[in-house]
Amino acid sequence: MPFNYPELKHPQNCNKCAACMNACSLHAITKIDPFEVDKSKCAKRKECFTCIMACRTGALVIVSGDP
Repeated sequence: MPFNYPELKHPQNCNKCAACMNACSLHAITKIDPFEVDKSKCAKRKECFTCIMACRTGALVIVSGDP
């Protein structure tokens, strides 16, 4: 079943500040450079998007896919 999750769509905007990683209480974002999200951990929260809200540069966007 598809779900929405964060993806680094605008890498030129990412300043590697790790705000997205620090905002995720499930530790689903495992790396900043290159950006990696553990979709199985992210899916457990059912689309909370705290990482998207923490990103002040607009580098992350919500995409739809399989966990």
